Amino acid sequence: MIYQKGLVLRLSKGFTLIEILVVVAIMGVILSFGMAVDLNVFKGDSFRAEQSTIVSVLSRARSRAMANLFYDDHGVCYVVPNYVIFQGNTCLVAGSELIPANENIITTFTPAKIVFNRLTGNTTGATIHLTDGIKSAYIIINNEGAINW
Repeated sequence: MIYQKGLVLRLSKGFTLIEILVVVAIMGVILSFGMAVDLNVFKGDSFRAEQSTIVSVLSRARSRAMANLFYDDHGVCYVVPNYVIFQGNTCLVAGSELIPANENIITTFTPAKIVFNRLTGNTTGATIHLTDGIKSAYIIINNEGAINW
């Protein structure tokens, strides 16, 4: 405080506690909305990434079968927590290629294994259902081995 001929002048430098609390409260509200939106975007991205992973695994197995790799059929099955690319008609984890799956997304193969015939890439047809509890999607493989998603 400065005294000048009976007047009291108050020089204020800084913020009061109430001003700081108001700013912190406003920032908290803005950040909470941002976090909620960001979390939903992240869930959507991970769901689409899992779809892409499954299509990539199916394409890899079909490509191996059509290339007649090891002169055998190739297929894909789901053994929690991995997608398995196997050779032959039996889904064996030992000696097969394992690709990690997102455990937060429920994946259902119908039938349990998808086998692509060597040279042609044909299969009996299959449907893969994915869900995260909110979103749901299907990947359909037709008899000619085409993958629709």
